[in-house]
Amino acid sequence: LRRKVYVTPKSYLDLISLYLEMIQEKRDEKDLALRRLQTGVDKIDDANNVVASLQEELTKMAPFIQTKIKEAEELIPVVTEEQKKADVIKDKVSGEEKVVRKQADEVKAIQADAQKDLDIAMPALESALKSLDALDKKDLQEMKAFTKPPPLVMMTLEAVNILLGEKPDWDTAKKVTLNDSKLIDKLKAYDKDNIPQKALKQLEKYVKKPEYQPESVGNQSKAAKSLCMWTHAMDTYSKVATEVEPKKQKVAELNRKLDAANANLKEKQDALQKVIDQVNALQKKLKDTNDEKDNLLNEAELTKGRLARADILTVGLADEGVRWRNTVGQ
Repeated sequence: LRRKVYVTPKSYLDLISLYLEMIQEKRDEKDLALRRLQTGVDKIDDANNVVASLQEELTKMAPFIQTKIKEAEELIPVVTEEQKKADVIKDKVSGEEKVVRKQADEVKAIQADAQKDLDIAMPALESALKSLDALDKKDLQEMKAFTKPPPLVMMTLEAVNILLGEKPDWDTAKKVTLNDSKLIDKLKAYDKDNIPQKALKQLEKYVKKPEYQPESVGNQSKAAKSLCMWTHAMDTYSKVATEVEPKKQKVAELNRKLDAANANLKEKQDALQKVIDQVNALQKKLKDTNDEKDNLLNEAELTKGRLARADILTVGLADEGVRWRNTVGQ
């Protein structure tokens, strides 16, 4: 076909305009592709930097991990040995504690036995002292007024005189004993723990008499009844005290031994506590070291995982990275 094509100035100008638009479009596409390639190259560079940083971090961590492993391995036998020493000392102290407890129980038993004996005498003594509180000068004057006192009243004042170290007769009782304005106070404050044996032997002759009882004496004189109760209380107390005294001495001796044993035990308990504190400190140090070692190992494993993933990325994109760099560089 031999057809003639006519090109007008307008169509020629339209062709030029279209050509320029296409060139600009292609340039824009090329620039976009280059920017994408540059971004890829930058990401690969960032990944390579991360890999290098992770490798450097692992390299730095390795000596610290080895150090902590070594410290933990060195601490384990030390802690074990110190724990054995502490256990030995603890067993010894525990044995001594049992001995001391046994001594303390023995002291308590003897004290309780002595107190049981004293509890027999104390009610009678307290009752006699209470009875003395009820007496007044009038009661004593009433006895003093006797020209010839009833037998049981006479017997009571003789017993009182014996304990007071006076002659056991009515004349002395009337002129000295009953005439003493502080008689009641003397009887209440009487040193019952140091009654002479001679006086106790003489007193025993009176208290053994069946008729010499407070109730019987009270039938003849109220005041004499209180004095009779007091003499019986002194006799009972002295007999109990005689039995209790050896027990008191034994308790005192055992208490001295117990105090010494407790002091010795306290020293050993303090020494044991020091060893236990040292063991606890070593155990804490070992735990802290193991915790730090485990943290470092965990961090190393985490870093290795990140490094492996980053390495897969960088190796997989290595060839593409070279091509992208060449493309961007052209």
